[in-house]
Amino acid sequence: MKLVIASDIHGSKYYCEALLQQYEKEKADKLILLGDLLYHGPRNDLPKEYNPKAVIELLNKYKNEILCVRGNCEAEVDQMVLEFPVLADYSTMLEHGKMFFFTHGHLYNKEKLPPIKQGDYLIHGHTHIIANEEIEGIRYLNPGSVSIAKGGNPNSYLVYEHGLFIWKKLDGTELARHDMFDIKKEESDTQEEEESHTLEESFLRLVDIIATLRSENGCPWDKKQTHKSLETCMIEEAYELVEGIEIYEQTKDKENLVEELGDVLLQVLLHSQIGKEEKEFTIEDVIKRLSTKMIHRHPFVFGDTKVENPEEALKSWESLKQMEKKETKTPLKEIPTSFPALLRGQKVWRKSEKIYGDEKTKEECLKLIKDSILDNKIEDFTKEEQEMFVTNLLIAIVNLGNGWGVNCEHLLSMAITKKIEEKEGK
Repeated sequence: MKLVIASDIHGSKYYCEALLQQYEKEKADKLILLGDLLYHGPRNDLPKEYNPKAVIELLNKYKNEILCVRGNCEAEVDQMVLEFPVLADYSTMLEHGKMFFFTHGHLYNKEKLPPIKQGDYLIHGHTHIIANEEIEGIRYLNPGSVSIAKGGNPNSYLVYEHGLFIWKKLDGTELARHDMFDIKKEESDTQEEEESHTLEESFLRLVDIIATLRSENGCPWDKKQTHKSLETCMIEEAYELVEGIEIYEQTKDKENLVEELGDVLLQVLLHSQIGKEEKEFTIEDVIKRLSTKMIHRHPFVFGDTKVENPEEALKSWESLKQMEKKETKTPLKEIPTSFPALLRGQKVWRKSEKIYGDEKTKEECLKLIKDSILDNKIEDFTKEEQEMFVTNLLIAIVNLGNGWGVNCEHLLSMAITKKIEEKEGK
């Protein structure tokens, strides 16, 4: 969610137009106005191009995008001409587990804090001075003034997106930042204590980081990616994770495994962000679908079904999976064509044996391999015969691997690694 937060237009047509131009450029979801929209008040000079009627017309065009609170210059008559609510003393919004408390500043301020908890945000205008302070554990932010800046500040507004607040001049120039997820170490008398975040906050922070990378001012590489262009990345990251698991088994290097798991998660979040931008699906949809599937596929955990061992649990899983997919793909065609050939081959032949009953015994597989080698004059093969011979040999090996319960893809991969180590050293 992206917000533009502004205060104290004070009836200036000139500065109101400038603010709305920046709002359009920011492509925000909401315009938060913190009061004092139409009148300059007795303590202020007239702002540039003071024209309350023009400001009314400008703001009413955005009536469906504005969230507004009452300033000390607002009156009931203003609600008669403005087509969006303007008389609420405050408004609240929950973001990443933090309460955003929007108000003008004359009723609630840093001297009179609202009833919110530590870690929440008090956001108000009124003073016409940019602020970013922590008061009794509450973060106080002030966007400054759109039209009558004070304290040496420029005319300004505030942008919020993905946990980041950015103060900007009315020409869009950045002035300052506040990251609500910035983890800082604070010294105490006995030790340094690091700010901690809940699992939910950490996950949402990561989702927002990915969204930022894909945003207008994000990373050029991330912005250009599509579901299709990321196919190879997912395959590579999956293989790197498998290697990370092997390394962990040998060395217990958890840092490498954590990093590789993160890289796979990155791919999931990138695809989910692309889905969100295309208005097709979101990460919430992915999580909900997975949660539903896990509950449905485990009736022996979440229901009354009973299983006695892992084999029965797997059989139950496969049975439910077939029921779910019976109207989409046939059992063998549902095995992805993007799998490595040995892995795909073992899965196809194993599933074919179970469904269609064409299982070969280990002895039959061994005999096929022996006969292929001993009963053929290999040196006299044509190119086509060579290819057919190797194909039949590979099929026999795949079947033998299934019969012996070994992973041919893994064994070949390990053999390649061993060969490299033997020839080039570790």
